[in-house]
Amino acid sequence: MVILITGATGLVGSKISEDLLSQGHTVHYLTTRKSAIKSSDNHKGFLWNVKEMTIDAKCIDGVDAIVHLAGETVFQKWTDAAKKRILNSRIDSTNLLLNLLKENEHQVKHVVTASAIGIYPDDQDGKALREDEIPPTATNFLADVCIAWEKIGTQFKELGLTHAIVRIGIVLSGKGGALEQMSKPVKFYAGSGFGNGKMWQSWVAIDDLSGIFIHILNHELEGVYNGVAPHPVRNRPMMNRIGKVMGKPVFLPNVPEFIMKVMLGEMSSIVLASQHASSSRIEEKGYSFKYPELEAALRSYLK
Repeated sequence: MVILITGATGLVGSKISEDLLSQGHTVHYLTTRKSAIKSSDNHKGFLWNVKEMTIDAKCIDGVDAIVHLAGETVFQKWTDAAKKRILNSRIDSTNLLLNLLKENEHQVKHVVTASAIGIYPDDQDGKALREDEIPPTATNFLADVCIAWEKIGTQFKELGLTHAIVRIGIVLSGKGGALEQMSKPVKFYAGSGFGNGKMWQSWVAIDDLSGIFIHILNHELEGVYNGVAPHPVRNRPMMNRIGKVMGKPVFLPNVPEFIMKVMLGEMSSIVLASQHASSSRIEEKGYSFKYPELEAALRSYLK
């Protein structure tokens, strides 16, 4: 297959690109920097500029499927200007791809777009959330972003394409991201939980998240899938297991919720959120997890 990837230089996009290339596929990717453009038989870069709504139409030459991950990071102070950038980066980039497909001949049949489990209600006690059982409920800015991004993504179906959405959980990787931030204080004997420590942490190993995207591509799946591992854990036990793997005790009391809100402002809703998301739908479609259990993933990525 030939796959076009947006956000290909990010944590998730770079892993998907790496895995697709290793499996013999061809990857096209979009970048805003000329210096980042490569051109080999199976790995080609193309320019785009979402702010100016410009894109090199050659990026879809021969492309069978698109993986759309691009969007400004949500891990920044949520000022009004930042919120606008975060939302617009996702809406505008999706519109740019839609216009590209409408205005040019192509052979694209399948589009997979990203979202996040933050679209689900915040719930510490409920059962695991399946994609087809719990309606999205916007109770904070992140949920609003996810709902808007998923809604505009449905327009790919209106073009006659197969469309799938992956709602991504907490991504664990040995190359930065959430695990690096969680393990830093543990390293210096300053690890602790947040709030009451009972929030569900629906995590996923980067290897499995990439595997889920590629499984969806290979089997031309449609619909919504949670990009999470089968066994989520609560916040304090997760920090304790990080400490266990690192050989560092996590003994400090949890950081109170009000302090998290003072430190992070509205963005604290990401850290304090509790979503127990189910992986059963992607498993029913034949995906087998490399890291279904947290401790095995931590031992791999924290080594």
